[in-house]
Amino acid sequence: MFYWGVPEFTAKMISQLGFSGIDEMLEFLDVDFRSVEPAYTGPSLIDGEKGIKTDIWGVEYQLAGHGDLQYWDAFKFPLKDVTDIEVLNNYPWPTTDLFDFSSLDAQCEKYRNYAIMSAPGFSSPGLFRIVQRLLGRDAFLDVMMYHPRFFKVLTEKITDFYTDFIDKFFSVTGNRVDFIRIADDLGAESGLIISTDTWDTYVRPAIDKFAALPKQIGVNVYMHSCGAVRKLLPDFISAGVSVLDPIQTRTAGMSPEGLKKDFGHLITFSGALDEELLLRKGTPQRVKEGVNELLEIMAAGGGFFLGPSHKLKVETPVENVTAMYEAARAWRY
Repeated sequence: MFYWGVPEFTAKMISQLGFSGIDEMLEFLDVDFRSVEPAYTGPSLIDGEKGIKTDIWGVEYQLAGHGDLQYWDAFKFPLKDVTDIEVLNNYPWPTTDLFDFSSLDAQCEKYRNYAIMSAPGFSSPGLFRIVQRLLGRDAFLDVMMYHPRFFKVLTEKITDFYTDFIDKFFSVTGNRVDFIRIADDLGAESGLIISTDTWDTYVRPAIDKFAALPKQIGVNVYMHSCGAVRKLLPDFISAGVSVLDPIQTRTAGMSPEGLKKDFGHLITFSGALDEELLLRKGTPQRVKEGVNELLEIMAAGGGFFLGPSHKLKVETPVENVTAMYEAARAWRY
């Protein structure tokens, strides 16, 4: 079983159920995975007075929502409207000096009896999700199409950072980490947001670089991509991806039956329990029924990690999430 939620929901769940922290919560839910990441030792990323958070790439976020439903929302994209390569050469790119990789050793020891994964966030290498935040979500496809030289240099800057990050990460952990999580959003509701040429030119080379060292030492590749990515399944498999996450089953071509039938013998699926309508808006009883229906399809023969089909949002009822894991523990073949 797998868990994935926005920090605000996780904090809400810990508070409502009276846990001391996330480890106690995951133990209660019987989640099999634990995440590790190097300690961030750079400048503070949150300006409390202004209410602004800045990530390591220079993207700025402000609190949106209200009360218990607040979350960080990106509002300033530092390379928006930029197409000059010289700007990229002078940009303050993050370096691995921002992190203490030696801190991974104690984490691996602490979680040695669990399935260990590189944590979501800066410890999950990605390409297009970072490009989108730097350029702005509405602009990155236009930049890719009309300014290919600029776009290529931009992707190389990101890939170079993560190649160095991965080298230093696994020089400490070795194969004590079971999964490297690579995260990019390549699909929308109705299909892919990238072409075959884009996959071949940018995405596949980046995945190959990110996965080379981990695969060499026996670490599994856990690929995250939201949306309708069925057409990329053969490419993921040929790239050596062991697990695909999060399986948004209401997008085109992502039905559990079809995925399990056509690809279940070649790749493991993770997630798939509808986060938007079922977990966020259903009842605990309906959630349990949904878990049973899903497991009847996806768990047959193994090759499935149960979890939400997207990050659990802060407005999700805690009782629905506990119902998901209760039903999974009670389910039998």
